Amino acid sequence: METGAIKAAHIYTCANLFVTAALEINVKGVNFFFGGHEIFHSGVRGGRAGDIPYLGKFVYRCLEVCGVQAWSQLKNCKVLVKIVNRHAVAIAPLFGNTFFNPAEEFGIADDMDKNGIVMPEFG
Repeated sequence: METGAIKAAHIYTCANLFVTAALEINVKGVNFFFGGHEIFHSGVRGGRAGDIPYLGKFVYRCLEVCGVQAWSQLKNCKVLVKIVNRHAVAIAPLFGNTFFNPAEEFGIADDMDKNGIVMPEFG
């Protein structure tokens, strides 16, 4: 785990069909994205009745790990970041043991490479 600082917190749409979120985290001068559409997405209208509200769960867990009450307060928070294959796959507070790995918590890790998530490059 490396220490990083959250530079931005994004909530955005993908293909005008889904909503997702990502944290942009700077670790030793390199920006990594944590979350995003390759990890989870929710329907623009909340998805189908049986869908898990991944967006809400992602937002809640990020707030919990960082110890803040609002999405806007995430900027400049310091976190521990687990980087695998040049991708941020988990975050944790600097002190404590509240680790958040969305691929594992959302049940998609079984379908991914054991060494981490293969995510697209963001520009």
